[in-house]
Amino acid sequence: MGVIGVVGVLSFHEGWDVVKVIKYPLMALKHRGNGRYFIAVLSDNLRTGLVNDLEFKGFNGWVALACTYIDESSVGVTKCGDVTVAYCVEGQELKPEDICDLVSNGKQPKAQSSVIALTSDGRLMGLRPSSGLRNLALGAYGFDLAIISNETSAINAMGGSVRRFIEPGALVTISRNNVEFNGGVGKAGKVCSLELIYMARPDSEVDGHSVYAFRVNLAKRMAKGIKVNVDSVVGVPETGVLYAVKVGESLGKPVELALSIIERRRSALTSELIDKLSSIHLKVNPVINAIRGRKLLLIDDSLVSGLTIKEISQALRHRAGVKEIHVAIASPRIVRRCPYGVNMPPDEQLLANVFPNDEDLVKLLEVDSISWLQLSDLIKAAEDVGIGKGNLCLECFLRRDHEVDLQ
Repeated sequence: MGVIGVVGVLSFHEGWDVVKVIKYPLMALKHRGNGRYFIAVLSDNLRTGLVNDLEFKGFNGWVALACTYIDESSVGVTKCGDVTVAYCVEGQELKPEDICDLVSNGKQPKAQSSVIALTSDGRLMGLRPSSGLRNLALGAYGFDLAIISNETSAINAMGGSVRRFIEPGALVTISRNNVEFNGGVGKAGKVCSLELIYMARPDSEVDGHSVYAFRVNLAKRMAKGIKVNVDSVVGVPETGVLYAVKVGESLGKPVELALSIIERRRSALTSELIDKLSSIHLKVNPVINAIRGRKLLLIDDSLVSGLTIKEISQALRHRAGVKEIHVAIASPRIVRRCPYGVNMPPDEQLLANVFPNDEDLVKLLEVDSISWLQLSDLIKAAEDVGIGKGNLCLECFLRRDHEVDLQ
């Protein structure tokens, strides 16, 4: 299944066609998908569809569920007795019978997944897994609309306000007459490190913790470990740019916006190799006059397959005439595929896992040096914004042959 950007909107009053407003939060969630959208809308009947744009022509109703996704297994429609259920899932794989158990009986699946579902009898439901790893927030637009999303920025994008962060293990059920909460583990959940480092928008909050503040703290700690002498700092769009700005401030070096965005695509969440390469080529183009002949510190949020850094370093070296390229990664080494559903290649395709020696990576990536965020600095940056070490999932940075207990 994997990462999705999801939003559900329900109108408490007559006269609202929520399809007209649901596109705005989806625009804020584009970075979590690949330009594909699933929508389910209830008027007299439940209607669903897969579309490639945000117009949603022919859809209208008083309650809707929509998401952008990468893997089609993240979305679906199933029959649970007399009730039809449309659903979006983020995290580990769920089967249709798991959805029916949840909707019909309130039975939560063992998988660490969030579920947002819309039923043909008018219920909008949201489940956050007991671990808390997948985020869900409840918002409102005045007294007219209820909103569920996995990013607070999506709620804000349609003029809504965040009312509460759904507790780990809690199920919220919204109808026109009621908002009901069931379950909940009664304690703070785990936070996915990758959500903080690069998946979430900087204007989002995770359980009340500012993603922007976390990244600023991370960059300042990252800067302390950078020892190379450079002329300028350049960030890989989009997430790497904030890190570059704050690292440049700390080092007293100018920051150049020298990688111009052609089309906004999230290559890290793209699974197919040819799509990943195309995404990188469409992602950036060097501003040659800004960097020719310079020694650059190139900052990216993470290194997964290495294709982004490889392609960009070649463009900087051979097309832009950069003198030196020193890479700094704003995360520890990703050495293990996420066991909880974040889209990434298998272990044997994770570059930092295959090449544990930095000298080998430098040759392969055609750069002059590479440095990484220390795991201890990641933990401290999280603690700076109120997330304790025990509440931070670090699985993809650790070489293990088993999953930790997240219950």
